[in-house]
Amino acid sequence: MHHPKAKMDEFKTKFMDLLHKQTNRQVKIPAMGFSDYFIQTVTTEPTDVPSSKSKVACDGKSDIGSKETSRSDEDTAAHAQKSDQEILESIEEIYFKAEGEEECNVHGQYELRKVLSDGVNYQLIDGKIAQLRTQHKVLSKQVLQNILEQRSACNEEFASINDIQKELEESLWTCRKARSYLNYAKVNLTTTSLEILASYRKREILKELLSTLLAIKKLKSTDVEVQKFLSDYNYSGAIGLLLKCKDSAAEYMQYNCVQSLNKKLQETLLLTEFQLDTVLNEMILNFDMRKYAKLQEAYKLLNKSLIAMDQLHINFISAIHSSVNSVLRAYNDPSIDENMKFLFEQLCEQVTVDKYISCLISLCKTFWTILASYYQIVVWHQNYKLYPLDMEDSPDTYIQEKLKKGQSRIWNDILTKLCIFLQSTKLKTLKYDQFIQVLSVVQRLKKVGLEFCGEQSEKLIETMQIQSQEFFQRYHITCLEEICLFLDNESWTMVDSFVNILQLPEFRSVRNTLRRHKSPPAARLLVSATSANNSPISNNNCDELVSVHSQDGGSSIYGSYGYFLRFSEKSSPFDGGLDVAMLEEDILSGIVDEASCYFSEESDDEQKSMQSKYEDESGNGFVIVNNTTLNVFRCIGRYLQMCKLLHCISPKIVASMLELMDFYAFAVHEIFGKDAPVTMEKFYNARLEQKLQSVLQNIVVNIKIWPLNFSSLINNELANPDTLHGLSQRIVAVESGHCMTQQFQTLHNYLNHLLPPQERTDLTAYFDYIEFMADIARPVYTCVTSRVIDLPAVLTMMAKVKWDVNHVSFQHNNYIDIMNRNIQCFAMRLEEIAKEITLPSEIIWNSMAHVATHLLVEGFSNVKKCSAGGRALMQLDFTNFMSILELISSQKYPEHRLYVDGFIKAYYYSNEQFEEWIDTQSKLEQYSTKQLTNLIQCVCVSDKRTRQKLLQLLGGSTGGSVGNSNNLNLSTTST
Repeated sequence: MHHPKAKMDEFKTKFMDLLHKQTNRQVKIPAMGFSDYFIQTVTTEPTDVPSSKSKVACDGKSDIGSKETSRSDEDTAAHAQKSDQEILESIEEIYFKAEGEEECNVHGQYELRKVLSDGVNYQLIDGKIAQLRTQHKVLSKQVLQNILEQRSACNEEFASINDIQKELEESLWTCRKARSYLNYAKVNLTTTSLEILASYRKREILKELLSTLLAIKKLKSTDVEVQKFLSDYNYSGAIGLLLKCKDSAAEYMQYNCVQSLNKKLQETLLLTEFQLDTVLNEMILNFDMRKYAKLQEAYKLLNKSLIAMDQLHINFISAIHSSVNSVLRAYNDPSIDENMKFLFEQLCEQVTVDKYISCLISLCKTFWTILASYYQIVVWHQNYKLYPLDMEDSPDTYIQEKLKKGQSRIWNDILTKLCIFLQSTKLKTLKYDQFIQVLSVVQRLKKVGLEFCGEQSEKLIETMQIQSQEFFQRYHITCLEEICLFLDNESWTMVDSFVNILQLPEFRSVRNTLRRHKSPPAARLLVSATSANNSPISNNNCDELVSVHSQDGGSSIYGSYGYFLRFSEKSSPFDGGLDVAMLEEDILSGIVDEASCYFSEESDDEQKSMQSKYEDESGNGFVIVNNTTLNVFRCIGRYLQMCKLLHCISPKIVASMLELMDFYAFAVHEIFGKDAPVTMEKFYNARLEQKLQSVLQNIVVNIKIWPLNFSSLINNELANPDTLHGLSQRIVAVESGHCMTQQFQTLHNYLNHLLPPQERTDLTAYFDYIEFMADIARPVYTCVTSRVIDLPAVLTMMAKVKWDVNHVSFQHNNYIDIMNRNIQCFAMRLEEIAKEITLPSEIIWNSMAHVATHLLVEGFSNVKKCSAGGRALMQLDFTNFMSILELISSQKYPEHRLYVDGFIKAYYYSNEQFEEWIDTQSKLEQYSTKQLTNLIQCVCVSDKRTRQKLLQLLGGSTGGSVGNSNNLNLSTTST
């Protein structure tokens, strides 16, 4: 509190400052004398009253006053001439300096120097005095005006001073009262009170000391508690305890023991962090959600969540490289020194063929463990956040981005290893079943990659595409050679109990798919697919077709979920057997189609039921097939599996299926279609010739073991008249091929489904001529039917007949009886063969009619002279033979009738009609040039000019041709 006297001094100082304060900052008060006259008269006289009327009281300076009175008029005149502002501005700067006695002397001397600088000039002195007086007057008036303006503020300040004085008196009273109380307390304090205070202070010091000792004791026992936390996997608790103890130790660093404990705590913290890194590395192969959550909490306390995530990715990459090397070394030769370092490619090549698939599966299981752990880590970070959601630049964002990028990197590292392993030369030497297992594994790998990071695994697809093309090319040649072995050992007998290709195990995986893709031409061969409860299977719902025995589907609750939800790091999609259930999805195509669904295998009862349905629909129950065609079916079934697994090379695989059937047809023709006793160069249509030539140029050249030696079959069975020259074997061979094409038609829609639209042209063209076995059957059966009748003998007998008779006989010639007898014997032999095998009666009898009618035409064309009676005899012979043939065979042959009738009726044409008929026939090439030539010579025997004309017409039209595609050249027959 301030002293009242000091307060009053301060007030006086402020008041004086107020009096000297100028309102107009442009007005400056010069340091000159201030007369009491203005103070006394300021309240009574206005500022504009002339100074001559005022009464001035002077302090001992009457002479100055008298001079001022005498010059008042002069001052007034000077004042009137200039305004007050101009006068104030004319005051020199020196007068505005601080007042003082010395300053006044300086001002006087200043003015004296100015007026006396050029000597004593009284007029100048008087003028200067008048000027100074005017300036003083105006200045004084301005000062007085300022004082009057500040009078109200002065009054307020005096009121404030009075208030302050009252407050000072109250404060003084309060201080006095407080001092009296303090004096009373001082007098009444005792020694006991002071001792109590001293004891309390001592107790507080002891409590603080005890707290310090307890803290040091806790620091010393921290190591034991940390190890206990770590043994319970409570990593966050251990780190929290260490950090807390470290902070506590910082408060007691003045103690030497605490300094050593702090150093030990630092070492324990480092060891704990190392242990955390070790446990983090264990998460790669053995993920534990509880441990991982505690690890992340511990890293969060250490503020190393981001560093831990980076280290985790490094551990994953390192685990991939180390684990794959360990697996490969386990499958290498044990005699190889383990200390030797090999490149990964070298380790892959050292795996033997018998261990190749096992090694691949082990690699996939190892990779699955790593991927499953990473996937669970991703899921954990999606479900749990380490930091608040509203936190700016949250580390969780970085962790999510890091995990997302890490998925692609880890999967690509795995793909790189797998592609190198799959590029091994051992893969090309695997058997079909082994290669299919490899495809199955790769298929699951592709699905794993798609679920793991959404990638299509193009590198893996490209690698398998190259390997698959090389494997399939080699495997296709192997299948062709396998068919050759079946042909070489074929007994050409019918296989019992075969109804449909779907009963073969090779078609088991596509059985229900084929029923859905049922081809209209062979719809009768396939039954409607039904589900287990006999309800129809929807064509659009693949989930209903999933096998209950398959790892990839079924009726279980997990059937529709992905691998990462159905398997953990302790189990994998690669566990268990690699059966048909794994062979369903296309690994080289991102298209998911119906062909990729899985189906269950039928039980024995279901298969029997299925077979009975086939038997009911196919009439007598079985079709004619031999072992070779069954093997072709099996190859096609395996090819279908590969089509589904290797969708991108399905055009090549489908083309290979066609080659298998074409090769079988070619082999049947080579074995059974070239031993006819007549020449048949023109016996084939253009498409059949093209097909046989294509097989010879494109397929046979790749088969090293072709041609096979069929001399035993040809010399024994096919040359034995008692067996009709091996007719039953020929029937089995041809009808098996016909069955093969029929069964293959059931795959038409499904093969179209497998092929891209732009690749279906060749398949469509093939099905346009799918009945090529019927064309092959003609030369095959002709090899038999051409031996039924003794062709040279009949021709000889026909040549001995006299055809230029004058009357018509009602008795046919003897050669017709021989032909009829041969036909009857042939029919009886066919009845015996029919007891053992189903006969294709229509095509066999049609071949017989073809041989007989062409035999007759050949005989008729050899006639040199023929009368009208002879032509009637020809018609009689032909009619008799055809009636017997149609009666025995129970068939009609209008085409063959027209063939003979047309030749006989040519004898009755006029020259113009005959010329027109010759011209037409030479273009149709229905008859051979030799036959037409003989006919012209016979008809125009007496008309040389016409004969020459027609022969020239025939020669120009045929261009020298000696045969046609529909005629047996019987002129070259041999016995």
